[in-house]
Amino acid sequence: MDCPEERRSYTRIPLCAYSCGKLCELELDGKQSGAALVDISAGGARLRLAAPLAETPAGGVRLSVVGVQDKGLLQNLRGHVRWRNGQEIGVKFETELNIGLSDLQRLIC
Repeated sequence: MDCPEERRSYTRIPLCAYSCGKLCELELDGKQSGAALVDISAGGARLRLAAPLAETPAGGVRLSVVGVQDKGLLQNLRGHVRWRNGQEIGVKFETELNIGLSDLQRLIC
C-alpha cells in the first residue's frame, strides 16, 4: 500500500525531530508485539515494527504508548492499518484523540 501523506487530516508530531524515542505495545490480529512510535496525531500514528508485515492485518489494531504519564489517554487505542511500507505501518484511530497538538506534544516528549 502507498503512504498517503498528502491526504492527512491531522498535523503529526514527528518524534525523531524531538529525540523522543517512544515504544508501543501493539496487538495485531490478536498477536502481541512491540513497535517504535515514529509520529502521532489526533487521528493516528506511524509505527516501526521489528520486521515487515507479510500482509495487512485483517483485524483491528490496539496500541499503548509505553512510559508516558497520560492518565490513560494513549493506552489501549483501537484502530486499523491504513498503509504499510517495509517495517512501517500507518494506523488510523477508531476515535480521534481529544487533545490539542501542543498538549499531545508535551505528553510524548
